[in-house]
Parts: sequence; C-alpha cells; structure tokens
Amino acid sequence: MHSNVQKRTAHSSRLEVTNGGSPSSGNTHGNAHGNAHGNSDKSTRRRRLRRKKTSAYAKSQRRFAILQAIVGFILLLVVSLHAFRTIQAKRAEWRRDAAADQFNKDIANDAQAMKDRHRRENKRNRNVDPDAENVLEPEDKDNGKYHSARDRVKSWGKKIKRISQYQHSDIMPNIGDKSLAYARLRKEYDELLPVEDDKDVDRMRANVEALRKRTYRNIMEGDEGMTYDVLDCPFDPPLGYPYQWNIQKVLDNWGPDDTEPRTHIYQGLCQFDFETEADKAMNYREAEVPFVVRNDPAVMRTSERWNQPGYMEKLLGDQPHRTEYSPNNHFMYWQKPKKKMRKKGLVPEDWTPPTEMMRMPFAEWLEHANAKDESLLGPDMEHWYYRLIGCGEQGDCDRGSSEYLFDELSFFQPRNDNDLYMVNPKKQKGIHCRFGMKGVIAENHFDGSRNMIALMGGERRYILAHPEQCENLSLFPRGHPSARHSAVDWSDPDWDQFPQFRDAEVNEVILQAGDVLYLPTFWFHYIISLDVNYQCNTRSGVTKDYQEHISECGF
Repeated sequence: MHSNVQKRTAHSSRLEVTNGGSPSSGNTHGNAHGNAHGNSDKSTRRRRLRRKKTSAYAKSQRRFAILQAIVGFILLLVVSLHAFRTIQAKRAEWRRDAAADQFNKDIANDAQAMKDRHRRENKRNRNVDPDAENVLEPEDKDNGKYHSARDRVKSWGKKIKRISQYQHSDIMPNIGDKSLAYARLRKEYDELLPVEDDKDVDRMRANVEALRKRTYRNIMEGDEGMTYDVLDCPFDPPLGYPYQWNIQKVLDNWGPDDTEPRTHIYQGLCQFDFETEADKAMNYREAEVPFVVRNDPAVMRTSERWNQPGYMEKLLGDQPHRTEYSPNNHFMYWQKPKKKMRKKGLVPEDWTPPTEMMRMPFAEWLEHANAKDESLLGPDMEHWYYRLIGCGEQGDCDRGSSEYLFDELSFFQPRNDNDLYMVNPKKQKGIHCRFGMKGVIAENHFDGSRNMIALMGGERRYILAHPEQCENLSLFPRGHPSARHSAVDWSDPDWDQFPQFRDAEVNEVILQAGDVLYLPTFWFHYIISLDVNYQCNTRSGVTKDYQEHISECGF
C-alpha cells in the first residue's frame, strides 16, 4: 500500500515536470505574479502619496512664505507710518519750541535794545553842548558823514525790527501769522482802534451795535407751549428746549429765497449777554443744546476791525482762496462719488456736481457780492461763496492757508482757558470762514462734531432742527456725493415726493455782527445769507448725545 502511494506521488511529479513546472510551480507562479502586481500598485500609490504630500507641503510652504511676506510688509508699513507720524509730531513740537524760544529771544532782544538806546542817549546827553548845533559825540568827530549814514541804516533796521516784533495782544507763540506784513497791519489798526479803557470799549460796542440794523422779535411770544423768554432764559434749559414749530408754518411765513427781513421770526434759541450771563451760556453748552452769545468784547473787537473800510482787502491781499460757484443761489456740499457707490446705485446715473470749485482773490469775490443791480442777486442768478481756512497745528491743510485767522479770532484759539468756545482744544480742526453774498443758501445738513459759529458782519438766517428730526428731513444716504444733506428743495418743497417732510419741526434765529451760535454735534442747520456777511466757525471734538437719532437714518 505504501508503495502505491509512492507511485502515485512520483507519477504526479512527473506530470508536473512534463508540464514545465515543479510540483508547486503553478501556485508559486500565480502567487508571485499576484504579489508582484500588488506590490507595484502599492509602490505606485506610495509614490503618488509622497508626491501629493510633497506638492501639498510645497504649496503650504509657499502660502506660508507669502503670508509671512504680507504680515512683514504690513508690520513694516505700520512701523514706518508710526515712525513717520512720530517724526512729524516731533518736528511740529520742535518748530513750536523753536518759535516759542525765538519769541522769547525777540522780546529779550527788544528789551535789551531799548536799554542800549537809553544808555546811548544818556551818554550823548552828557557829551553834547546844549548851546552847540549838530554836535557829535567825541568819537564821531573825525568821520561824521560815515557815522551819520550808518545811523540812518541802523534806524531803518530798528524800525523794521520793531514792526516785525510787534506783539499784538492776541498773539500765540506756536500758531498764527508771524509775517512782517501782518505785524505792520495789526500795529496800524491797533493804534487806530485801541481797547485800553472804558471809553475805548464804549466806542467798540457802539460801532458793533451800529452794524445790527434791526431787531427781530419772537413771533410766538405768549404762546402757551413755549414756557420761556428767549431773551431772559432760566439757568437750566427748560423742558422741551429749544421750542420748535412745524416746518411748513416757518417756510410759509418767510420763504428761503426771500431776503427781505421780517420783524418777527420763530425763534426758539436762548440769547445770552456775555458780560452778565456767561455762566448760563456755559450751563447750556454743557447740556449740549444750542444757544446764542452776544456782546463778547473779544468778538466785538474783531467785528469792529473787519468792518473798517479797506481792512479786509489789506488783510487778504491778492492771494486766491477757495470759492464755490453756483448758477443759482443754492449751494449743496458734495464729494466726488466713488465707483463702488455708483455700482450700488447710490449715485444717480445723471448726477452732476451742483457747484463748481475755483479760486479767486477777495477783491474779485467782493465785486460779485456788492452788485448794485438787485436783479443780479435773484435766486436764479449766479452766486459765489468765498472761503478761508486757518490750519493751525494741523500743518499745511490748504494752499495759501489763512493763518492770521488765529490772530484775528482770538476767541477761537485752542487754549484751555477758552472753555466756552473750545470744549476740547486738542480736537480743533482749524478755523474756517465763509463769506456769503446776498441770497446764498447752504442746504440743510448736519456736521459730525460740535461747532461754534461767529458772525463778524452782515446777517445770516439759521433754520435749525433737532437730530430726532432726521427721518423727516429726507437725507441723501451714505455713499451719495451729498450725504448728510436734505434731498428736499426747501425753496420749493415737493410735499408729495417727500411726505415725511410735512412732519418736520424746526426753529430759526438771525445771527448779526458779534453773535456766536453754539451747535452741538449732529444738529441740522439751513443757512440763508440776508446780505454780504462774514461768518467763521471752529470745531472742538465730538459728543455722542444724539448719536442714536442719526444712527436711525443710517449714519
């Protein structure tokens, strides 16, 4: 039996050898082929995975490198910007310190020069024979002509130096106009219009009061809803202050295009006398409500000087300044629209700038403003709106800036002791003056900071509205070139297109020479020039008291 098994095994082996393989060659070959094929797939997958990992790693490294470069660039930009601003601030500080040092040195030199002159005069008096004529000092006898010419040159130099070192009472060491021409002009008019005693103050007050040609009374005197007298207001703002009336009633009583004065107006603002009611004015200012201050000696002094014949022509000279031109009497502020705002549909396709910007000298503007033919000043005739900018500590904010505004308007100087007009002196954004010709209308709008507005001459009508009236005033939206401004033509309101405008409530006040109006942040104002006038304003920071009302309108 054993031998039979061996025979079968040997036979099967022979068969396998005959077929070209070993006893297990078929399985071995299949397994080897399968293993080889499987190993090849795995190797390929591993290579692909390695390549994929290598590619992903390379991409991540590139992204990381780009990110590093961007972050590095931003950091470099931030550091550079910070360094640039620091250098600018330091340079400004050095300039201020240098100006202050030079200011003090000039005063010391002037005092020393005065002492030296007195010493020489005393010496000359001791050496001169009172009975002789044209006697020189002993050391001058040999070269009298030479020293005489030299003395004349010295005299001229000292005269120029005295003018250039003239220190008017309103000067500040770090801002203002330090030029020889301005020193000469101020010296001339300070001598012409001194303010040294009560007699001078009475003269100044009389001159300014003469500029106020009329008196405006409140049309609603005795109205039960109005609980206060605008000329005798309580120490604290009364409930509901300032009183307001429906806008249609106000505009029907006195249309914006009509510059003929009225005897009665819808006045809701309190008017305070600076000399007797300054504490009341301060209390209203701290309450962040609008009011008017009158008879501040510092304001009246500037008003008197600006209304002297020829003074403004001498002050402004031939320097061209910003001027807005309109083919009619309406002036709407605008900015160049951005492309993305056009794409969003916030800017109409047919929109064009409502006014044209240009520059002209003061004399040219005054020629337009003083047109003798009243027909040339109608609402459909050309108008020009003149502007001056004093940059102050901002630096060069305007070409041909009017830095003398800080000398002229001392009450707007950024001083800590000037707390009625300057709430936050460090936040002052320069002094801006706008000169209006008769009929000029500045469309209704709000400003994003508190504002003090002084009138140096002429008359301006202000129609004011509380920030809570924002939705009723139908403003152009954010992104529009004239955002913050009412889209309604107040001269001819379209009540159907703007139905909410019927519900708006406002009040009005007429500013005259020497008046100062306080407007808190976000208060609306619509301005009408009743004749040629000089108005200047300055801002000193922001208050958030009325932010919620403006936010409801999308600002």
